[in-house]
Amino acid sequence: MNRLSLLSAAALVPSLLAAQEPSRPAPVAIVPAPASTLPLKRAPKPTTAAITSDDLMTRLYIFADDSLMGRDAGTKGNMMGTTYIAAEAKRIGLQPAGENGTFFQTLPLKTRTIDPMSSLIAGGASLTFGTEWLPMGNVTVNKADVDVIYGGMLGDSLQLTAEQAAGKLVVLGVPLTNAAINRAVVGDDVTPSGALAVALLLPAPVMPNIQNYVMSQGMILDEGSTDLRLFIAATAVGKLFTKQLADLALGDAGAKTQLNAVISTAPIEFPARNVIALLPGSDPKLKAQYVAIGSHNDHVGLSAKPVDHDSMRILTHLVRPGGAEDNSKRATAEQQAEINAELAEWRKTNPSRLDSIYNGADDDASGSMAVLEIAEYMAAQKSKPKRSTLFVWHVGEEKGLWGSKWFTDHPTVLRDSIIAQINMDMVGRGNAWDVTGASKDGDVLRGSPDYLQIVGSRRLSSELGDLVEQVNTKGKHNFMFDYALDANGHPMNIYCRSDHAEYARYGIPVAFFTTGGHSDYHQLTDEPQYIDYAHLTRVTKFVADLMGTIGNRAQRFALTAPKPEPKGTCQQ
Repeated sequence: MNRLSLLSAAALVPSLLAAQEPSRPAPVAIVPAPASTLPLKRAPKPTTAAITSDDLMTRLYIFADDSLMGRDAGTKGNMMGTTYIAAEAKRIGLQPAGENGTFFQTLPLKTRTIDPMSSLIAGGASLTFGTEWLPMGNVTVNKADVDVIYGGMLGDSLQLTAEQAAGKLVVLGVPLTNAAINRAVVGDDVTPSGALAVALLLPAPVMPNIQNYVMSQGMILDEGSTDLRLFIAATAVGKLFTKQLADLALGDAGAKTQLNAVISTAPIEFPARNVIALLPGSDPKLKAQYVAIGSHNDHVGLSAKPVDHDSMRILTHLVRPGGAEDNSKRATAEQQAEINAELAEWRKTNPSRLDSIYNGADDDASGSMAVLEIAEYMAAQKSKPKRSTLFVWHVGEEKGLWGSKWFTDHPTVLRDSIIAQINMDMVGRGNAWDVTGASKDGDVLRGSPDYLQIVGSRRLSSELGDLVEQVNTKGKHNFMFDYALDANGHPMNIYCRSDHAEYARYGIPVAFFTTGGHSDYHQLTDEPQYIDYAHLTRVTKFVADLMGTIGNRAQRFALTAPKPEPKGTCQQ
């Protein structure tokens, strides 16, 4: 699952915004760790047509193995993972539904380098790279005598006309809110039409964190845009205008500017690929409609520094129940004593093991392999669903939903023919040992043997949400659904953080299934031996039942909410 935001405003300006960013609660009680005798490595076995724990275990131990090196998009390990999925899709009899008769849809990923010698001079006054200004874009822009114009506050209804903005550097103020700062940095719709570039005024304390973010974005999805975005410290506004920010009016002109933003890009070494496969429907008319099911095939790669696996797992569980969501938390003296005691007991029978690979067993080998297991099951049935089933393993979810965004913007089937999308991301845990999240009010959520979170199932079509409940009851799957993370305004914004969101923005009804968070989330300790395979098998069987039911449904789902604006900003 993608992180809470690509750039957390609270982390950027803790002195200004920390009170607005909720922290995840600590566990309310110590729950014994689930007993596990699973090995670190496991020899693969042939899979069967049935959905079984043994099959899922085989698949996860392959897909989350160290040899795939964390499956980061654009790396050899991720290419190995997508090759495995495509080979399995072909073996079980699915049809290729990618590009050029293949199972693959390749994303235009590139490496990016921003030269720190880039310069910005306003009215003869230089702005200091890093502390006063930073560029972010895909192309070099070197231009003198650039007109500067104030375009108001980001998000204001009053905006410059295209004629006013044409060829100019448009400066926008940014409200001091988490949503506005994140939109300024990663939003798709901030550059006024016709402008040479947009400059976003941010609080000076933000700039070091912005620099860390910008300079770390060494890989980009090149969608052909030539937009250039500048981040400028609000304290430097006097170099651009003769007025302070509070006194500026829409259309005010600034000092002539010389801009030299040196940005170079190059194709990545290994292809970043969505894997797309098709199971044709059995009904001559309805087979032209598709029920999509997906997961993401990437994770976050390698750590620069190896750590002791066991001590890290004990620390995160006791101190950081949300895993990467809680990375800033540090152990108290009491917690450190407990960590030391648990580690000493563990060391009596287990040697130390250094670890530098983010295996992503739950995130999202669990979802990817569940989708593959469903594909093998459905392909083996004599009676196929009336509608066609579209299986999509998205790449780059961890980078910002890149693969699902690319697929929904460039679908390999008619987009309007997709009647629903089912997403599986982190479906391999959810026991009482795991803190699976928090309610909107901050109450701790824990898993259970029947636990399953659902997000988004009624946001576009209440009919889909009702059907999910019906399948659970009629199929006697007996899950206890947790909708707490689906609450409007929930600070974790889960609805916008996985691949279903890219389908929903086009008005496609979605349901996102997950067993929730845990202390191994985005940690080196997310490995196959910690997956609850019995629980994962139940979830997989339930989703397979749901897919067949949707595929045979007489009518498409009626929308009970307005279609979103596809280029708008997702907000739960």
